[in-house]
Amino acid sequence: MIQEELENWNEDEVVACEKKSQNKFRLSSITAFNPKSPPPVATSQKDKSTANEKKFRMSSIIDLQQPPESLRPWLERNTPTGHIPEALLGSSNNKGGCQIGGGIVADYKRRNPYFLSDFTDGVSWKTLSASIFMFCAVVTSTVALGDLASRETDKKVGITEYLLLQSIAGLIHATFSACPLPILRPTGPITAFMIDLNRLSLWIGAGYFTVLSWVGLWVGSFTICVAFFDWSKYIVLCTRFLHDIYAVFVCTIYISDGILEVAQRFQEVPWIEAFFASYLFMFCIFLATVLYYADRSTILKQSWRQTISDYALPLSVVICIFISYSVKDNVDIARIEMPPKFEPSDIDVTNGNVRSWYQGFTPGDDSQIGMVAIASISFVAAIPIVALFYIDHLFSCILGQKPELGLKKGEYYHSSMLIMGICNLILPSFGLPFVTASLPHSPQFTKALTTYNKSKTPWEVVKVHESRIAPTLVYALCLCGLVFPSVLEMCPGGVVNGILTFVGIAGILPGTGNQLMDRTLLLFTAPSGFPSATANSAVAPYSELPWYRIHLYTIIQLACLAGCWGMRFAGPFSLAFPLVVVSFIPLRLCILPKLFSQNELSVLDADERHQHLQQVNNNNAKSVV
Repeated sequence: MIQEELENWNEDEVVACEKKSQNKFRLSSITAFNPKSPPPVATSQKDKSTANEKKFRMSSIIDLQQPPESLRPWLERNTPTGHIPEALLGSSNNKGGCQIGGGIVADYKRRNPYFLSDFTDGVSWKTLSASIFMFCAVVTSTVALGDLASRETDKKVGITEYLLLQSIAGLIHATFSACPLPILRPTGPITAFMIDLNRLSLWIGAGYFTVLSWVGLWVGSFTICVAFFDWSKYIVLCTRFLHDIYAVFVCTIYISDGILEVAQRFQEVPWIEAFFASYLFMFCIFLATVLYYADRSTILKQSWRQTISDYALPLSVVICIFISYSVKDNVDIARIEMPPKFEPSDIDVTNGNVRSWYQGFTPGDDSQIGMVAIASISFVAAIPIVALFYIDHLFSCILGQKPELGLKKGEYYHSSMLIMGICNLILPSFGLPFVTASLPHSPQFTKALTTYNKSKTPWEVVKVHESRIAPTLVYALCLCGLVFPSVLEMCPGGVVNGILTFVGIAGILPGTGNQLMDRTLLLFTAPSGFPSATANSAVAPYSELPWYRIHLYTIIQLACLAGCWGMRFAGPFSLAFPLVVVSFIPLRLCILPKLFSQNELSVLDADERHQHLQQVNNNNAKSVV
């Protein structure tokens, strides 16, 4: 940014800044020895152009503007890429302003100019298609997780609580957060925590909802502190090395869950029912994929092809539902089972009474331990949940606001963390589960709202229809699922599994931005098929490196991915997988620099923004030389 500003300076401004920089840092003696500085005998070198001399002098100004290494903040000195987005700095970038909550204040100040456009930009067909796509993607997963929680917690929480949380937390986030696009929902790991909290409450002899309320209090308090003290900025220690691993891990969970659920039917229902569910599963994935890529064909008009591509998943679901009803007289088809009434799932079997919504923090008469003991145990139980939310929520926000996605209204993190913390602080006391931003839904939603120029490779972003209307519509449709449950009950179980698997596949398709998947394919590609250094492709930034070095980096990432999957089969220790993810940070900071040169890591582990800046600097250096 400094370089761009200096391009427009006149001679007097350059001279004035040179003097100011030299006086400020007392480094005038160093300037004479700076290879970028103009030589002392510059007046005798008439052959040098004025433009090149100005570039040299501007470079010296940039060097002088930088403080000594010892005076730079610890995070800046230890960030692997050497780059920290201003949106993450919070109070550190708020000189003389509010130091507590500075990041939150800065978020809303930067978003305030877009208040009106947050609504007007949402009036488009792209908003409608993206909202329906995301509704199909999240509601089926939320219903499936709610059904699993109902079975594993003895119906203490279920589909009603999951959809209600999805709607309330999402609407609050879409309305009040500075970044409304990340999708908030109860995820698979959250469901695992909900199930384990039920086991914990039985083990300590306390009421489930009392434990849930206290854990929610601690989780919400910790995440609110993260937002107010700008601790989100430490996520920059997790670079693209970890982003890609975690994104592939989450997407493959969706894929495996969908496939395993289909396979399990062959052990539970007659083979003809299992076979037809498998058929719907595969046909839904196949049809959604074909329709998704319809815009790349030459059949029909461009506008029609684009519409088919935008509504690929909803169209596939509707077609599969029609097929399922066409054979209902010959095959029994398992469909989504929704609660008959809008009421809490927990019902007292002795008298048939439904629990009240608000549960509070006071132990019941049947509790075997007191409030202090419950609060203390809940404090410990909240630690791995906070670790998960810190990584999951911020990764979702980062990947959903990447520079290459073309968002024009900026990046925001602290306000989103605040809203998420408030929801987790209050809603569990009403018997609702926890909530966090979700992968791969958050970046997929941004892409679904994007209009591309597909005549270029890679596709060029024309416009992202950023608004609050799109996410609001998604969560409103989820709420309608509770009001009109018969609509969701039309969807067969095999189609639900197909949607889950398609969402996972779409998140890691080669060329979609996950370089780990791109480089994994290169492990099985002949050397003649490797991209050249001048190729305009997703892997071009690192194509100048020796390929055996690139393969080594890829294999290390795949080993880390295998470690994450290993935790899935670690029994009661599986909930500690956030700590495994955190352990990859010292691997990146301390071990990888010993295996790879700084130049190799700067190419392999840089986001698109840093790669672009690096390319600009390289071009400038070449032009000066």
